[in-house]
Amino acid sequence: MSIPKPNRYPYLSQSILLFIFLLLGCYFRFANLSVKIFWVDEIATVVRASGYTIQEVTNHLARRDIISFNDLISYQNITPEKTFIDSWNALIKSPEHAPLYFVLTRFWMQIFGSSISTVRSFSAVSSLFIFPALYWLCQELFNRQSTSTIALLLMSISPFYVTYAQEARPYSLWTVSILLISASLLKAIRVNTQASWVIYSVSLTIGLYTSLFTFYIAFFQAIYLLSARIKYKIEILKKYALFSLISLLAFSPWIVVIISHLNLLQENTSWMRGNFNLTEIIAVFIGTILLIFGDLPISPNSNPAQTAIALIVIVFTCLGTLILARHLKHRWLKFALLLIISSSIFLLFNYVYLDLVSIIGAAVALCILSFSAYSIYYLILNSDHALFIICLIISLPLPLLVIDIINQGQGSTAPRYLIPLQLGIQIAAAHTIANKIALIKDRKIWQFILSGFLILGIFSCIRNFNLSPFYQKGRNINNPAIAQIINRSDRPLVAAEADNAMDVLSLAYSLSLDTQYKIIDSNNSLIKYSDRFEDIFILKPSVSYIDKIKQNPLVSLRQVYKSQVFSADEIPLDLWQIHQ
Repeated sequence: MSIPKPNRYPYLSQSILLFIFLLLGCYFRFANLSVKIFWVDEIATVVRASGYTIQEVTNHLARRDIISFNDLISYQNITPEKTFIDSWNALIKSPEHAPLYFVLTRFWMQIFGSSISTVRSFSAVSSLFIFPALYWLCQELFNRQSTSTIALLLMSISPFYVTYAQEARPYSLWTVSILLISASLLKAIRVNTQASWVIYSVSLTIGLYTSLFTFYIAFFQAIYLLSARIKYKIEILKKYALFSLISLLAFSPWIVVIISHLNLLQENTSWMRGNFNLTEIIAVFIGTILLIFGDLPISPNSNPAQTAIALIVIVFTCLGTLILARHLKHRWLKFALLLIISSSIFLLFNYVYLDLVSIIGAAVALCILSFSAYSIYYLILNSDHALFIICLIISLPLPLLVIDIINQGQGSTAPRYLIPLQLGIQIAAAHTIANKIALIKDRKIWQFILSGFLILGIFSCIRNFNLSPFYQKGRNINNPAIAQIINRSDRPLVAAEADNAMDVLSLAYSLSLDTQYKIIDSNNSLIKYSDRFEDIFILKPSVSYIDKIKQNPLVSLRQVYKSQVFSADEIPLDLWQIHQ
């Protein structure tokens, strides 16, 4: 009697689906690299990798008269005059940024060139290592093929990770290092061999040299080891302490740099102190969770912070209603409760602007937030490694929030700093979906939910195909609108004060090649250039410079573009025009 062979088609279909989505994810990561806005942080990456400091470039430009586009990009190319030592010295002047990504970027530029697409392609290539690292971590956590597969499916078309894979910044490389640190630690705990702890130590060292925030991740991993039930716990803790110390010693050269340039670190991170706004912090946390699965469209007339608060109120109101309704015995009491809640939500909408786009986005956002909360709840009830993932989730939001409360700052309002939060929720989501699909009873429903998330991710990536999300490009998100005004002129001159010199370098990529530029100080008069240029524009002039121009009765100054501001701490790039 022959034994029937197991049905391999489900595994084959999963492999084909995963292969298609990985290809799709690669395509989204490498498509249109030169089209997206090249913003000031990316300018800083290329300038430092080329061997210049920001202050050095600003001073050079301020001493020159009229500048062309070729003059601006001359500081963004690898040249024989600027060696690796110059790049290293430039990186030392920014000790808040760990140096590994920038050093690798310089070598990449030396080999492949300095164009926008070439520089960004290093981040795109780095992002591909996220897939094997995530697979390894999921296998260490759950040892289940379906969970790892679903995690890779969600990651492949996650709009947040696709967006940062196309930016010349270290966040894709940092994501890889976070996953490697987490997976290697779990394996070291499981097998407890010398080689496994060496791999963990190397991964931690790479993480530290990629981002200083890795210290927080290592700290919360130590909390996990102290709190979790682990075999041979004392021996594990000793090895963890030993190999973490080795990583710290390997990182000590940059610690010396930080201590030696502590004043520069304080100065360069001054934007993180002040402008504390709890509403905006909550809005960013909510937006960061939503970006794991979809970049939802926002109406230009809506306020993201108000919308986020409205979502929180609605979610907690609905949950409270469900809990309270279970304890009410009479139907008329339940009906009265439903009427009161509905009226309250209706009144809330009178204070929060929600058009059709925002309503659809809010409905999808409610589904995502509810699912994310349920995934964490399900993880806690059904996984032995729930504590590990919870420690990963809170490893950055919690300390950043505490620091912001102490300093009344805004460091936690940057979604790129909350990558561990996203990774933890994404892994919890994959675990929940995989377990639910395995149950015959709920399989169809959860397959539908997974399909919905995959469709939402693809839609978001297609939507952002030629666009730069506002949460990523900061103040330079308005470059295309500003450039459209300037490009109407036949012979424009774009001027800016020294504080905004990097914004000029960013904006120049959106302007016509014959546009000319001038970096000014408070003593410069632009009127003398009026006979040489058809229009003279000033990018974000200071209040003092505006007042000085207005003192001249022969000159008029008007604002021709005003940026939309989503939060109080933003620095909008406005455009003004001078007329004689």
